[in-house]
Amino acid sequence: MIAYKSLTLTTVLALALVLFGPMGARSDDEIVPGGQTAPGLVPGQASPEAMAREAHHLNTIGTYSAGFVLQSYGYIGVLADVFSQQIYDPDMVRSMLGETITYLNNARNQLLFYQSPDVNLPKADLDFIDSIGNIINDLVLEAEALSAFTESLQESDLLRF
Repeated sequence: MIAYKSLTLTTVLALALVLFGPMGARSDDEIVPGGQTAPGLVPGQASPEAMAREAHHLNTIGTYSAGFVLQSYGYIGVLADVFSQQIYDPDMVRSMLGETITYLNNARNQLLFYQSPDVNLPKADLDFIDSIGNIINDLVLEAEALSAFTESLQESDLLRF
């Protein structure tokens, strides 16, 4: 069996648990430029309803991100196992890893939208998005290394995986 541990399951699970925590919560006195003005609020301050919608939106992104990285990590591991047990041929494994890499890159690119200057997010939310992007980058590297190993069977590719 192939020993794959570039990202440990414990690390991925711990991160997933952190990711399910609240994201995007705002204090009542925080001013959100361009937010909706409601009676009794300072101009430019988001209404409680707008703040709740934004918090829900960001929590949804966090939840899906956590699930996505956890499942991607598991899927890459399953592909390593089926390859090592000769259940799928190398071409099939490479094809499935190629699709996985495409999905991972697409997800990372979607998250880049939230780092645009046009999207006004607090530093904690931007840091979260950066951390998800970094995890996705690591998963892409892991999938690419496994794909290379299925073709080369070289120890250097296995060690990279």
